[in-house]
Amino acid sequence: MNDRVFALLVHDRPEPFATLKRVLGDLGVETYSAATCQDAKHLISQCKPHIVLTEDNLADGSWIRILRMAEDSDVPLNVIVVGALPDTQKYISVMERGAYDYVAPPFEQEALKFVVRSAALEANHRREASVQTAYV
Repeated sequence: MNDRVFALLVHDRPEPFATLKRVLGDLGVETYSAATCQDAKHLISQCKPHIVLTEDNLADGSWIRILRMAEDSDVPLNVIVVGALPDTQKYISVMERGAYDYVAPPFEQEALKFVVRSAALEANHRREASVQTAYV
């Protein structure tokens, strides 16, 4: 990936996030990690990630809480839900509720590269549009 992309990983279990973090590193994506929604909220405001990859259930909330944080963020970002297994029903539900995408292992580098790059580019376009609107 040409432009620097920052991703926040929100999870409290090692797998599949250790594998995901390794693949993201291979793609040149800089990652930060949080174990709770509260930690994620703090890091979102500090790091301004382009994307947040979150497991569906956390100790203090769910991916829906992370999605709401993203919507309330002062910079646009996209949320990708990470499942333990491929699940078509979960994919449909996640997409209908406003997440950018749903991914599950095995994480193939090319497929993940496409999803991450698309999510980051879309977030960047919204960031640029909000800056341009502020100058008008």
